Amino acid sequence: MMTIRHSIACDGSDVLVRETGLRSFEVSIQARINPLGKGNVLETFAGLEEAVAAAEHFCKLHAAAKEQGYHLEEGYFVKVDKPKHHVGRLLQERKSPDDLAALLLAQI
Repeated sequence: MMTIRHSIACDGSDVLVRETGLRSFEVSIQARINPLGKGNVLETFAGLEEAVAAAEHFCKLHAAAKEQGYHLEEGYFVKVDKPKHHVGRLLQERKSPDDLAALLLAQI
């Protein structure tokens, strides 16, 4: 059974932390227009605190990516004719929003 342990509103969606088993917490994003859906898993973490911090951090990264014209698609920040960036890796690396913006700008 999956238990929602944390939820945060993020740009028209909900970012959820679900406990999926012993020491396993999924960070996922779910559109508010489809509240019965499972959502898209962004990354899995071993600890609740780490997963909650990642969920909160994702919203900041998402805002930085949107400012550069990127959107979220199947776990990646994507933009036409630009390299895509895996959200899970960005969360694991704890990439700052400023560092992400600089990375995306460097690819112009």
